[in-house]
Amino acid sequence: MSSSKSGAKGGGKFTHKLYFDPRADQSDTGGYWITDDQLRQKLANLIDTEERIQNASVYSNPLSSWQATNALLYHAFIVMETNDWWWSIEKNTEGITIQRSKNLKSVRDMYQRKKRTTGWTPLTKIRKNETTAGDNTTIKELINYIWRKDYLNDVYHLLDENCQKFAAMVFDRIKSPYNDQVYFDEAADQPRSSANSCYMSVDKVFSEVQRLSASETFTQLEIYKVPISSWNIPDFFVPGFLAFLFRQISGFFSHHYFGIFETDEGTYWSFERLPTRFTIQRARNKDILLKECQRNSRDTLLSKTKLEKSDVAVRQNMNAVLDFIWKKDNMDIFYMPAEYCGTIALRIYDQFKRK
Repeated sequence: MSSSKSGAKGGGKFTHKLYFDPRADQSDTGGYWITDDQLRQKLANLIDTEERIQNASVYSNPLSSWQATNALLYHAFIVMETNDWWWSIEKNTEGITIQRSKNLKSVRDMYQRKKRTTGWTPLTKIRKNETTAGDNTTIKELINYIWRKDYLNDVYHLLDENCQKFAAMVFDRIKSPYNDQVYFDEAADQPRSSANSCYMSVDKVFSEVQRLSASETFTQLEIYKVPISSWNIPDFFVPGFLAFLFRQISGFFSHHYFGIFETDEGTYWSFERLPTRFTIQRARNKDILLKECQRNSRDTLLSKTKLEKSDVAVRQNMNAVLDFIWKKDNMDIFYMPAEYCGTIALRIYDQFKRK
């Protein structure tokens, strides 16, 4: 449970906005109100989003100064430490608040420049409940997670969408960041060091794609198909039972479909759904994307990879494709007969061809 009063601020209607205070320890600075549409870009302009979270803790404080204990009724929030800053993040009846400071007390003991509520007994102080290592999650990846889970549009609800649930989800994301991996190869036509892994979290992919595609605009979109029965699928990304299931499915769905985007910068992006994850590849040599997936041959006979559809693309970039797929987990589905790769490829094609 939570009330905005627990952060020493009066209650109000949920704003669908995030309040960010970049220097909560300085009296001559103020904060920013940021909408969902502005979230990733505006915060990126205000802070070093590549800062890595060293550790994160769940804190709690009472909802009322008259409470004798925090055991049942309390406000929950997260405090994070990076190399240079202390951060807090929390949700209440008005919205989401992120604070940053050089001093722990300015984010742990204060909410929007006012003291957090505490009670009259030793059991109603601000209390640290649980701590985890950051495991190399960056601030930017956490922001991407908040955006794609649509938390700014999840109206506060006392039971279903309260501060405790929000704090638990943020804490779990920092504690276990790699449970939603994507294969992303930013230079599929170039030699790759064995030390550099292409497997990363969805939220890191958002950051990497934003870095690479900001100046690239789609010009052409194509859908290709390759026979599943002749594709020697590597065991490393289709283990055990999934490999068996995939080959059984191939008896019903004989082709794998994938899309290729051409950009005005002479680059090509492939996007496809494999049995266990999405795969995104980028190259200047389009033939590599046609011949290989995850640096393995699609087919020994190139003639079997066929162009299915082609059209002029909308003037967007790969960031828009990621937004379409993962905002509110729109298409973050497991590969099954009812929702196989062709369905996803064609939906992307319909979304990004010029109408």
